[in-house]
Amino acid sequence: MIEEVDPDAGWVARLSGASESAVARALAEAHRETRLFRHLAERHRTGGRKFYVEIEAPLELYALTRLLQPRHVVEVGVSSGVSSAYFLQALARNDRGTLHSVDLPRTVQPKKRASLAKTVSAGSWALPPGESSGWAVPFALRKRWDLRLGDKAEVLPLLGEELDEVGLFLYDVPHSDPAAFFEFRSLDPRMRSGAVALVDHGGTTSQCPSLARWARSRGSTGSGRSGLGLFAFRFP
Repeated sequence: MIEEVDPDAGWVARLSGASESAVARALAEAHRETRLFRHLAERHRTGGRKFYVEIEAPLELYALTRLLQPRHVVEVGVSSGVSSAYFLQALARNDRGTLHSVDLPRTVQPKKRASLAKTVSAGSWALPPGESSGWAVPFALRKRWDLRLGDKAEVLPLLGEELDEVGLFLYDVPHSDPAAFFEFRSLDPRMRSGAVALVDHGGTTSQCPSLARWARSRGSTGSGRSGLGLFAFRFP
């Protein structure tokens, strides 16, 4: 696991609407969560292979959660649980809120383990044998966690019916258009004013048409995190 050392404070400020000083404090606090980072890094080190896909901007996720103070956070895609852990740590600091995570886990079969270990991308989100989604998340943080295993196309509409509002949404899975847009729209009525939706495009440094379309439908535009394929917009 690679430590993030240069978070994009300007991006967090644009999305949160918070002052530069408030953003600086939130990011500094995220940097100080060294115990959480060490726990995740150790779990990854002993997890059975050299590479696991992970969010590349966990400090920004933490800061946004602290600044927005959401009652409900929704994320799609868990894998080892780096983004989940930083969301949950921030919610614990807020002393309020629940993280609702959606994941369709995939395990590595023993006969394929050796070949996958040689490849960075192939199977990089797959679970180690004997582990479950979010296996790296500290148990002490899990009391605020609603983890749902299943197809996102089926689970997201259920969350759209159950939750009264969503303050922060992260979509961190491979996706295609226009299917992703309809999944986004299933939560659209619950996204409150000032909420933020983020989509991780992996190695692609341009936002997908689905996110751009969703942002336009709400009178907003996507904003990219510098150097990454992570795009987001704030709901007016």
